[in-house]
Amino acid sequence: MKKIKEESNNILSGFPDNLVKLINELLDTDDYSKKLSARETLVKMGKMIIPQMHKLLDSENDSLRMEAVKIVELIADRRSIPFLLRLLDDTIFDIRWIAAEALIKIGRHSICPLLKSVRDGNNSFFLHRGAHHILLGLMSENEKVQLVPLLQSLDNYYELHETAPVQASIASETVFKCNA
Repeated sequence: MKKIKEESNNILSGFPDNLVKLINELLDTDDYSKKLSARETLVKMGKMIIPQMHKLLDSENDSLRMEAVKIVELIADRRSIPFLLRLLDDTIFDIRWIAAEALIKIGRHSICPLLKSVRDGNNSFFLHRGAHHILLGLMSENEKVQLVPLLQSLDNYYELHETAPVQASIASETVFKCNA
């Protein structure tokens, strides 16, 4: 615990004292109610703390990154989309899942940046799985029917992953009009 706090203090240098206190409370594994209270307080601060939370999303400290992505999800600010897209490739499953859920919570504004990420060659297994989940959560039934090839290419990575960028490009141009 002491090592985690030391690492977090290095990352938090330059943050306002009230944020440092709350973020350290988030990492308190001994007092769960204190952790939840700190999270709730940070979420109530809203969009004002999003830039600091974005910095924490790049932390090498898994616990800090996990707590930051939870707060970003609960605030659901569109400025977080690029950061959340990067987290779809995180090494920790829970962080990837929360990032995907955050993109769903942000809403349809997430679709075009997500398709661009798939289209532009970020062809990782994790990104494809996350993109599949996010699109299913955001698309209408009609869009799902129109984009079966895209959904299949994202769902069946080992056989169809090479078609995903093409299908994402088609979807972004024809269905979502991302370039318009």
